[in-house]
Amino acid sequence: MPDPALEDEIDEKWGELSPWHDPYALANFKARPTDVLITTPAKAGTTWMQQILHQLRTGGDDSFESIDAVVPWIEIPRKGKTWQQVLEGFENLEEPRIFKTHCTFPQTPGVDIARFILTSRDPRDCCVSFYHHKMDMTDEALEQFGLEKPESFDSFFEEWLEYAGWYRNVESWWPHYHDKNVLWLRYEDLKQNLEKGLNQILGFLGWSINEAQRKNVLNYCSFEWMKANTERFTRQGKDEKSQFKPGGFIRKGQVGGGKAVLSTEQDKRVMDMVHKRLTPDCIRFLGL
Repeated sequence: MPDPALEDEIDEKWGELSPWHDPYALANFKARPTDVLITTPAKAGTTWMQQILHQLRTGGDDSFESIDAVVPWIEIPRKGKTWQQVLEGFENLEEPRIFKTHCTFPQTPGVDIARFILTSRDPRDCCVSFYHHKMDMTDEALEQFGLEKPESFDSFFEEWLEYAGWYRNVESWWPHYHDKNVLWLRYEDLKQNLEKGLNQILGFLGWSINEAQRKNVLNYCSFEWMKANTERFTRQGKDEKSQFKPGGFIRKGQVGGGKAVLSTEQDKRVMDMVHKRLTPDCIRFLGL
């Protein structure tokens, strides 16, 4: 973990140190123009986009042991490593480097240097997916990240709504929707037509693949392939334990399932906050 003596050397905008957030890694991350950063609210297709970008970058690769090893999460603390060691490892990655983050715009490094791909998803689906995410975590992982298993969906919902991570992320990034180094995709559109989404990404990044590679990419990015290879998406390294129970993490990947789980009152509270915090053009874009 970072040296506490360095605490005063970084801007408070980078956040507070926690088991799942290292502000020192964010503050000292050196972005490159060739970097691609995935930024999303939790459970809005982050892992799927990690896989999509890795497959597009490689033209189809089924040999990786851990998605985190090839598309790292910038701000997550690494067991047994200082933030300096983590960043040193990032420096040694081959270009184009790809990273993920759940940070808001002000808290994301390299916003004027790197390229950014955002995915957004209906907040009700994100909420329900996040509930199952926590329920599927192993006891060891919950302890590692200082989390507790929800007593019920209702108690989780109250916590999720109060934390408002989905709202803060979308709210902070929307003013940058038209920035030249930003591509914003909707989870729902990717589910409906992944190949169209691949074309948008390739055009945005200036990458290219041939037809044989495209076929491999579509296969490796399918729900079926990822579900069958869940262990590649649930651990930081090939020799580390999965942080999720067997069959967990990659669950259903559906669109619209959240509405069936939330009560009428919960649905209303989610959408009331949407209208309170987001602009009408953002709400229209999100299809809410």
